[in-house]
Amino acid sequence: MQNSNDHKITRVAVFFDGAFFLQVNSFYKHNHHVGKSFFFSGFMEYIRHKVAQLEHSKYHLCPIVEAHWFKGRYSANAFEVRYPDPQKRTEIMTSERKTEDSLVYQGVKLHYTPIHLDNETQEPLDKPVNVSFTAEGVTLAAQDRFDVMVIVGGDGEFQHMVNKINTFGKRVMTLGFNLTFETDNGYGPKKKFIRTSQVLMERSNYSVWMDRIIEEGLDSNERLVMSLFNNM
Repeated sequence: MQNSNDHKITRVAVFFDGAFFLQVNSFYKHNHHVGKSFFFSGFMEYIRHKVAQLEHSKYHLCPIVEAHWFKGRYSANAFEVRYPDPQKRTEIMTSERKTEDSLVYQGVKLHYTPIHLDNETQEPLDKPVNVSFTAEGVTLAAQDRFDVMVIVGGDGEFQHMVNKINTFGKRVMTLGFNLTFETDNGYGPKKKFIRTSQVLMERSNYSVWMDRIIEEGLDSNERLVMSLFNNM
């Protein structure tokens, strides 16, 4: 007798916090022995396999039907103030364009929100991305556009969105990272952290600590983990 889940489609929506993802991506390229960037196609494939595993389904029954990228963007003037070195600006713009090309190729919808700077400190004033991220997620859940949302992000504020999405009968899977590394900007080594909120992980229906999975997968040459990175 066949299980009722054998032919049931589980629609997946992937939501990227762009700034968070780029930090993680930079870590693995510049501060980790793997020394490579993420491969978006492999990343999306891994998500489908993981959802299938946790939902007790199969890969081909877990299509990604929605994919969204949320990131703040400086105005041209603010960008020049933030990064006065022309070479640095060019490097950042080139990197962002390459990322956008990869996302568009994968069918990811791009959402950019203006970043406003404090006149004195030149630091960002708020987190406008969180508002659009949450609004889009709740709207799509209310419209029954997906069954499982996958969050690639770290902000604890997303826990409120998770709670709301659950009220529509949807599940949330968060891919979390807990990374520590050292940088040296000329004033001596400085410890830095990239962390997904523990509260967000606890509130999610499925919490997946990707940093641990990546370490174990690289050690054992696990195919799905190896395919997360370019040219592996």
